[in-house]
Amino acid sequence: THQEFGIKCLVDLNRTFFTARMGPERIRLCNCVSRGENVLSLFSGVGLEGLMIAGRREISGLTFVELNPVAVNCLKRGLELLGRNKAVVVKGAKERVKILEGDAMEVLKSLEDNSFDRIIAPRPKESSTDGDLSSEFSGSNFLEAMLPKLKERGECHWYDFAADHEVEGGCPRTKKGIEDVVRQLGWRAEFLHAGKAGSGSIAKRQFRVCIDFR
Repeated sequence: THQEFGIKCLVDLNRTFFTARMGPERIRLCNCVSRGENVLSLFSGVGLEGLMIAGRREISGLTFVELNPVAVNCLKRGLELLGRNKAVVVKGAKERVKILEGDAMEVLKSLEDNSFDRIIAPRPKESSTDGDLSSEFSGSNFLEAMLPKLKERGECHWYDFAADHEVEGGCPRTKKGIEDVVRQLGWRAEFLHAGKAGSGSIAKRQFRVCIDFR
């Protein structure tokens, strides 16, 4: 098990992806959530960020979506730990959580439009060059499928990969990719945050970044 800010999760280091270096980002994310929100966590892995939200915020509901069955099993056991955790002050935290196993693109088709106040989307890396300035924006298909699930004025936390010089410039390639998709949907994006997600790089001069927008 791994613990952050009093919340525990189960991790299989051989068959799931997890890094403790995202700890500061997880608590930042948790602090963004307001009382009564309905939250969707895509590509959730072992789900520590969602478990922290459920255990520390009085949300109305949280839906995890994860394809890896090993991660889903870790998540289910983490949810059991949450239910038994005496440090959790939010009553009924476990009962507000739903876990959906499957491919995010397929699961999104089954979810109602305009039903979530917040979406967390740490998209998977697609190739070794994903995140270089020379590469195209990746993830448009995910954005197109998930953004209609947001309520009006709902917020999205989009995790991308960026080169060091992109981060210094405020992640313009990622922002433009988001703006292009949002424009195609007939909306306009308001950016709230752009920066490194966690400490350290994921590869030479490459970083995981988070763009918050609504």
